[in-house]
Amino acid sequence: MESLKINDIGIFAIPFDRVKTVSCAFLVRSGSAHEPNELAGISHFIEHAAFRGTRNYDQFSLKYSIESVGGTLNAFTDRLATVYYVRVPEFHFEKTLDVLKEITFFPLFDEKDVEIERRVILEEYKMSLDDPPTRLLDTLMEMVWPGPFGRAIIGRKETIEKISPEDLRTYHERSYGNDNTVILLAGKVSDKELKKVEKVVEELGKKTTELRLPDDPIFNSLKSFYLKREDLEQVHVALVRPVPGRKSPEYHTLAVLNTALGSGMSSILFNEMREKEGFVYEISSQVYLLNKTGILVIYAALSPEKIEEFFQKLKKVLSDRSLFLRNFEYGKTRYLGKLEMLTDSPHGILSFVMESLIFGEEETPDEVMEKVKAVDREDYERLYEEVFLGDWCVFGIGPSQGEILRSYEFKVE
Repeated sequence: MESLKINDIGIFAIPFDRVKTVSCAFLVRSGSAHEPNELAGISHFIEHAAFRGTRNYDQFSLKYSIESVGGTLNAFTDRLATVYYVRVPEFHFEKTLDVLKEITFFPLFDEKDVEIERRVILEEYKMSLDDPPTRLLDTLMEMVWPGPFGRAIIGRKETIEKISPEDLRTYHERSYGNDNTVILLAGKVSDKELKKVEKVVEELGKKTTELRLPDDPIFNSLKSFYLKREDLEQVHVALVRPVPGRKSPEYHTLAVLNTALGSGMSSILFNEMREKEGFVYEISSQVYLLNKTGILVIYAALSPEKIEEFFQKLKKVLSDRSLFLRNFEYGKTRYLGKLEMLTDSPHGILSFVMESLIFGEEETPDEVMEKVKAVDREDYERLYEEVFLGDWCVFGIGPSQGEILRSYEFKVE
């Protein structure tokens, strides 16, 4: 991976000689956790509204200029960053670079267009309320991480409704700068493409931001919470425990442990809870990390009449130290294999490096693989005890038959 810095903007390039496409991303370290409470959701709103037009492109030509040659253009907002990214044929890279520059740094936020996009975002917001797993995740995040990190990235209905075009312009001006922007390229990248990026960055001039990221939240340990939804047939359950953060020396051990627990049809949860018992159709685990802290979430959806039996079996599974130790090699080898497969895809390796850079790191899959290979069974067993043994928070959403979860206590010993 090649890197350089021009005008305070970091540029990272990962060449792939055997492909004919270029994936490119403009990463701005400005996300929902940076926002003041009264403007909750404004980072996501900016990401949406930027596609409505810039100083040199209207809303149609922005997308048409990329899609007409078979490319893709998209963006996303998370708690720590906003990212605009494309994948195009190599011959179209210069035009693509101009589009990304415009959409990132020069959106117009025209009043009429902002109102149209507000309606779109409100529909997205309603969709998140209707979708049980999304509603469940947003609810538990807000409760275990009270404050900026726990707020839903999309914001709240009242903030979405009141954010003005002037709010968007002002917040964009103070949150999109050279000092918090990174440009990534992967694919058919040569000196010619890098020169084009350097030229664009030099033309931007220098601009600094006024953002401050709050301290990581302290985990708010709750016993249980249940949201009644009579339109649902199943109970959607999430069990939550705090885990070490991205900057922790245990990070790679945590990745191995989580892979063993809930990644793939051979994982502990899928094999023990679905294949052997038939309790669920879907069950998985996921970690959500900040710099110093994080959470592990086990998610499942099941029939209300199976709740007690499901939790009894799950407690038995999570307390079975020997079961986890037998799956150490599975977790480690599967995780290493997934990292290895990323190296075959420019867009895959771009996504990996992008996540690394969001946390201020500069790691490639090869570098991470070496750290994962160093994870030993003793580290794994020690983290198993730290993460799984003790009280879990239980969250649920579903019909009234599942209200037993409202006061449910779940402890692994």
